[in-house]
Amino acid sequence: MATLDQLLLLVSGLGGLHGLFLAAYLFFRPQGAWSNRFLAGLILAVSIRVLKSVFFYFNPAIGKQILQLGLSACFMIGPLLFCYTQYYLGVARETWALRLHWLVPLVLVVTVGLVYPYHLYPELWGGPFYRAINYSWLAYTVLSLAFLLSKLGQIRRDQWPQELDLLIVVAIALGSGVVCAAYFFSSYTSYIAGALSFSFLICIGLLVAFLRVLTKRPELSEESELAELPTPETPSPYANKKIAEEDAAPLIVELEKFMAEQKAYLDANLTLTKLAKMLTWSAPKLSQLLNDNLQKSFNEYVNAYRIEYAKTLLTGDAAMKMEDLAERSGFNSLSTFYAAFKKHTQLTPAKYKALQENGNSEIINP
Repeated sequence: MATLDQLLLLVSGLGGLHGLFLAAYLFFRPQGAWSNRFLAGLILAVSIRVLKSVFFYFNPAIGKQILQLGLSACFMIGPLLFCYTQYYLGVARETWALRLHWLVPLVLVVTVGLVYPYHLYPELWGGPFYRAINYSWLAYTVLSLAFLLSKLGQIRRDQWPQELDLLIVVAIALGSGVVCAAYFFSSYTSYIAGALSFSFLICIGLLVAFLRVLTKRPELSEESELAELPTPETPSPYANKKIAEEDAAPLIVELEKFMAEQKAYLDANLTLTKLAKMLTWSAPKLSQLLNDNLQKSFNEYVNAYRIEYAKTLLTGDAAMKMEDLAERSGFNSLSTFYAAFKKHTQLTPAKYKALQENGNSEIINP
């Protein structure tokens, strides 16, 4: 193999291999589980597509099963990207409408793959199937970007540094569009362009993540965020005094409406600072309202919503595992869920469920 071909193989395959390891890490990472799993699925699908391209470019006689696997993975990229962005934005979260966006394509991939395997129907996979897969990827990417840019348009430019997470999600969607375009226009450039594009993007992403870790301040815990006071140079009107009742009342209504409609408490990584940004409030203002006006810590306030949500899931789905229940309710671990549930109801989840099933209404609530 020529030196240039060896270099192309190394560089183009690098992104695909990095993607596989990154997808595995994200899938098994406990924090923000469902959001990470959608992102892991997206990266895995793109990685499989890229590695298929690498194998085919350097070995055109590759088996048809590998080609079918690559195109099947490609069909899942768009739906997984859309589900990831929707979950991040909190749109249609925990609804069947969102699940159908990845369940239907998955069923199609399995069914069509079994009924019309590539080695028996190469004209279908190389023609209408190929076009449908690419157009689906493009449509979902455009739709995802439309939702993200709409959200980004609601944020003032001076607030962008505080919305780094949103900018990263936008970059992921744009990256999907770049790789999609590289494959779409491969007849004018090169078939390996998509793999090279993905390698470049994932390496840049890893570099940015590495630099962010090096320059990031030590993480503040949720409790330390509650204790954080404004600096003397920027005094807060809410520091060291309770918000007047007439001022607090509309703020409480706004907060409760936001929590009920947006279900921000389902975000396992929600912090006081993050919630304050969503409300376009200052963190000290939110902290003061919770601590002095509602007499609750941030954890207590958010967990109360999570437990109420968990109750509806607990009584509505008898077959749900406790691990899934805790995760869907916004808890990072099962032990934290058990502790919070016992604190708010004076019962274990199993006891609460048993009493509900027996029609016992004497359930203690805080």
